[in-house]
Amino acid sequence: MAALLWTYAEQQTIKPISANQAQAYFNQLAEEVQVEDLQKLIGFRFYQDIIQNPATTANAALLDGGSYVGGDGVTYFYEGLKHVLAYFLFARYIKVSYKKDTYGGFVKKNFEESNQINKGSESDYHNDFRKIAFKYWEECECFIKNNSTDYPYYYSDPPTRSCWPGDNYNRSFCF
Repeated sequence: MAALLWTYAEQQTIKPISANQAQAYFNQLAEEVQVEDLQKLIGFRFYQDIIQNPATTANAALLDGGSYVGGDGVTYFYEGLKHVLAYFLFARYIKVSYKKDTYGGFVKKNFEESNQINKGSESDYHNDFRKIAFKYWEECECFIKNNSTDYPYYYSDPPTRSCWPGDNYNRSFCF
């Protein structure tokens, strides 16, 4: 298992999941988010660098967020990669939190006092939180571009990956 780039406590501060969920459940979802979502965004080599060296000055700045002065002399703020990851995790959590694997197959829990949201609403929530994650990612990407010498592995993979299916993701707006 790769080192996780954010903690359960940070998740709960940024975008909380149910406090009834075990730490192991968070760890499982966090690892899935890093491998599936983060690796697609930043490429394999940059992903390997950041999970193996999260405490370097450059990687810590990207993870934690902060501010920087752009090429136009304006100060910009960015929340950091931990926000991106927390929102990706929350989106994944929405998709899988009510599904339980049992000896008889997958089941969903029902309670008398509550109703499950319908499949369409679940999908809408999932997509909404992925969109928020991508907006935080745009902030991080601008920071990376402004500090490109600190991130030699960024864009080192072939540019065939897509950040959002069907989206014409615009990477040219940063200063």
